[in-house]
Amino acid sequence: MIRLALSIVLTATGLGTAVLSAQAADALPARVTLVQVLQLLDTRSPRTLAERATVPIAEADRITADTLPNPSVGYSGLHLVQGLSTGAVTQHQISAEIPILVSKQRTARHDEADLNVNAERARAASAIADRRLEVRQAFASLLARQEELRILQQSRADLTRVEGVVRGRAEAGDRSRYDVLRVETEGRVLDVEVRNATTDMDDASGHLAALMGFPGWHPAAEGGLEPGPTPTDADVLWNAAQKRRPALVAAQRRQDAAIGGITLASKERLPVPVVSGGAVKTNDVAGTSAFFGVSVPLPFFDRGRGPIARATAQAEAEKKAVEAEAAEARADIERARATFVSRRQTLTAVEGDVMQRVPGLRQMAEDAYREGRGDILELLDASRSLKDIQLMHVKQLETTRLAEEDVISAAGLDAPETP
Repeated sequence: MIRLALSIVLTATGLGTAVLSAQAADALPARVTLVQVLQLLDTRSPRTLAERATVPIAEADRITADTLPNPSVGYSGLHLVQGLSTGAVTQHQISAEIPILVSKQRTARHDEADLNVNAERARAASAIADRRLEVRQAFASLLARQEELRILQQSRADLTRVEGVVRGRAEAGDRSRYDVLRVETEGRVLDVEVRNATTDMDDASGHLAALMGFPGWHPAAEGGLEPGPTPTDADVLWNAAQKRRPALVAAQRRQDAAIGGITLASKERLPVPVVSGGAVKTNDVAGTSAFFGVSVPLPFFDRGRGPIARATAQAEAEKKAVEAEAAEARADIERARATFVSRRQTLTAVEGDVMQRVPGLRQMAEDAYREGRGDILELLDASRSLKDIQLMHVKQLETTRLAEEDVISAAGLDAPETP
């Protein structure tokens, strides 16, 4: 009975999860543009929400920074046990103490908390930017897989039409059964390519959904693969990266927080005076006295050198991290820019030298076959060449688009400019 109840509970839980996943997928658009995908990533992706959820943790430190130190209340009593009393036999003393932050430690703590919040926001933005690059590239790959499937399906439709021509010529006695068998075999091979292309497209769609964190979603991409007007001047890209590249901005924010840590450690090392006051009440010889005082710790041994040394070393380490990040960013921009320029030049050559020859290629082969000037092998070779050229064009478009997305990410062109 226990096992049966457990299996029922697990089954119900699984069904509930499946229903929730289906409902979440139904709320998402079936066809999306890149702009829509990036909006979904920014507003609804679980990974984005998880990265941003760490910011309130840092913000909570502001509460601690703004809080004044607690006062303390004490009581002490004195009672004569033996000997001659020189005054009251019993005394009661009540006192209160409160530290006074006269060296602006509270202001320094608040400033440091703000810097840490800025650093955490920049870290989250950098992590989201990495995911955004993956999403942009996955979207481009999905566009390419869809276009490849369309080309193969069109090739299959064209081959079906050619197959009808070949059958007609064979039935009329102008061609042998070999031509029919050969074109039928070519069609079966193309059917396999269509099925594989369908699987590749579904996999690309699933990969995009996985990056977004949306189970049960099978998006279709809308848009073109042509590269946009992304700048390729190295100085322009570097100037943009210094203000926009999320990883570099995050390193700079960490350095700012580390420098603020030096200021805080310098303030925290200063003595904090404690103001005290209270009353003394005596019995037997009745009387009440008030007292007050001020105490200040003397920095004979602990002068705060350890925290200051640590904060200074942390600031130096973050400075080195910024320099390393900047050097890596500059090299990354140079690499991405060179790749994008080369890919775009190759794309221009393909579209100018190759794609312009495509429209008449198949028609010339079909006309030659109908007129008896060509055989079935030449016709099929022309069909395959046309298909391969179109697929090569799509592949070149994809690699150029991926290279462009790499440039955009390297320079932070899709990130907001930081003040």
